[in-house]
Amino acid sequence: MAVVHPHTFLQKHLSAMRIKSGFSLSVLSLALLGCSSTTPLDPIIGDTGQPLSQVAQKADVKSYLLDLEIFPDEQKIAGVGETEFVLVAPSDKVELKLDSRFAISRIEVNGNNAQYQRQGGVLTIILGAEQQAGATVKVAVYYSGKPHVAKNAPWAGGSVWSKTASGQHFIATAVQGEGCDLFWPCKDHFSDKADRMQIKLTVPKGLSAVTNGVLQKTEEVPGNKQRFDWLLSVPASDYNIALNIGPYSRISETYQSINGATVPIEFWALTENADKARTLIKDDVRGQLAFYERVLGPYPWGDQKMGVVETPHLGMEHQTVNAYGKGYKRDEYGFDWLLHHELAHEWFGNLMTHEKLNDAWLHEGFGLYMQPAYALDKLGITAYHYQMYKSYLGLQNCDPIVRSGVVTSDQAFNPDIYGKGGWTLHTLRNLIGEEAFWQATRELLYGTADTAKLQYPIKPRYRNTKEFISIVNRITGRDYQWLFDVYLYEAALPELQQQQNGDSVTFSWLTPNKKPFPMPVEISINGQTQLLDLSKGAITVAVQSTDQLLVDPQMKVLRQLPIIGLCEENRAKVKNKRAQ
Repeated sequence: MAVVHPHTFLQKHLSAMRIKSGFSLSVLSLALLGCSSTTPLDPIIGDTGQPLSQVAQKADVKSYLLDLEIFPDEQKIAGVGETEFVLVAPSDKVELKLDSRFAISRIEVNGNNAQYQRQGGVLTIILGAEQQAGATVKVAVYYSGKPHVAKNAPWAGGSVWSKTASGQHFIATAVQGEGCDLFWPCKDHFSDKADRMQIKLTVPKGLSAVTNGVLQKTEEVPGNKQRFDWLLSVPASDYNIALNIGPYSRISETYQSINGATVPIEFWALTENADKARTLIKDDVRGQLAFYERVLGPYPWGDQKMGVVETPHLGMEHQTVNAYGKGYKRDEYGFDWLLHHELAHEWFGNLMTHEKLNDAWLHEGFGLYMQPAYALDKLGITAYHYQMYKSYLGLQNCDPIVRSGVVTSDQAFNPDIYGKGGWTLHTLRNLIGEEAFWQATRELLYGTADTAKLQYPIKPRYRNTKEFISIVNRITGRDYQWLFDVYLYEAALPELQQQQNGDSVTFSWLTPNKKPFPMPVEISINGQTQLLDLSKGAITVAVQSTDQLLVDPQMKVLRQLPIIGLCEENRAKVKNKRAQ
């Protein structure tokens, strides 16, 4: 999940975290939410990325075209969604998903009216005669209706129909957990990214419609309306497609990428906030881009845009047009953490996408860890430790970061994939060193560690946890499977036990299910630091009763400490915060 306050790693639907993030909906927005339909979402529609049906597996999406008109006063949309499939196996049908609250006037296949079956949000479109593998099929779904209104965007997602302080319409979508089918017909699966998508949005004159990709043209249309024609010419997960509508000013600048290319920067800000947006570009965007490019590689979508759009919800990593609703307020970290976190997802989530929901920590663990990493680079070690310590206080340790079997979106985005994922990376970085850590990270993202001169377009890729472990092992020449086995595949943290015996202390690891864990640990005795090699088991060190003993003085190792409780206690804390 994209938006998590860097040190409040609670479940994505916890309202307490929304308050702590420093963001609140306007009174007008809340009033509109109160008028929303109470019709619950179909379980299939409300949970993106679930296993594909046999029908869906037989067709590969090549392109989408979405042509919509938005009716703000009615909170309604109407138009057509076109999908171009290429069959990968013989089939006489294809499948799309669309929320059942929409009315469908007709569906066409290759320009002709087609029969279809509708079961809840699943559309099975009949092709007639069986088509062979390699055949191209174009499906157009004409539909209209009122999309599901978000209960608490972006965590409980959908459409947000809000208004600015001056009373103008201010609209957005955020559907990462629920999926694209909340407002347009799509395959709704991150594993099948379209090669390109054309998006045409018609809105009342005086409003701008902003979405992914590059703006091709704007034109006036009858009825005092205006149409915005966008083209996204790189692959993107369909949950990343977003509608953003408001009285925007378009701020256009450029950035010189590490690879030599000139990258467009676009910030679509509410007109009254245009100067604040320009300041944010100067003070934050440029420095953050430079950091990411230096440690990782070129901004992935430099042939599109590095885009930000102001929204009536907190934020989300909508590829090439990240949502920003933090109100331009500088926070305690010395930089805009929301902007930085969403920018991280252009690499961790959009360039590199998890192969399965089970591997969602590759998005969120890295996405979170990049904020303390930036703090270290920008402000120094104290700022880094401040962020890491506060994140540690939010750990729950109730579920493994990487679960087995089929998981729901809610299960995949359990709170610890953020903080515990980030702490796993913190420990790994300290263990294998700077060079190896960033080299492994670059290979995870780009498929190569030599990234500075990569030219556009840069190819996105799918990754899983096992691949990252393999990369780390190959680069270091050592087997670190044990580290990931304990941190990622177990819920509880390892505990470093200390047994005092007269003038000595014996140290040993206690791990879930007695898994091996030869993690070395530094100790300090009277200010003198030594490294304990626990690879062969327990080790005893001479320590006088009058000595000052400090274990892991720089907190390099993720382990159970008495400053947080075990699972049930941690869950109770979360429950209490929600009740406050």
